[in-house]
Amino acid sequence: MKIVFDTNVILSAFLTHGLSSRVLDICMDLHEIYISTWIVREVSEKLTNKLRIQLDESERVQNFLHSGFNIIKPSGGRPIICRDEDDNNVLHIADYIKVDLLITGDKDLLDLKEYFGIKILTPREFIENYY
Repeated sequence: MKIVFDTNVILSAFLTHGLSSRVLDICMDLHEIYISTWIVREVSEKLTNKLRIQLDESERVQNFLHSGFNIIKPSGGRPIICRDEDDNNVLHIADYIKVDLLITGDKDLLDLKEYFGIKILTPREFIENYY
């Protein structure tokens, strides 16, 4: 399967080493994971600006993303569906690649449940429905 991870799931995977981390490990082993250059930049900004993670640790996460994920810069216009413009960036990469799943913890995205055939689910729903 082709899967997109939202920023919040990536951050959770690195910070808590809980369910999100387990889902990330499973997907890295068995599926193709796609994220956008925008998501990489957002992860980095949240680590350094919001969570106050040291720069070398933030760079380590960026290196991990670049080595373990397919990083795409989608072309064309972003959809304008969600109130939060950032969510539209996540939908843009998911639709651009035509992924099977978008894994997120974002309520606005989860409320959509599906976007042009792309299932939108939480890490827990992923485990319950696919493993």
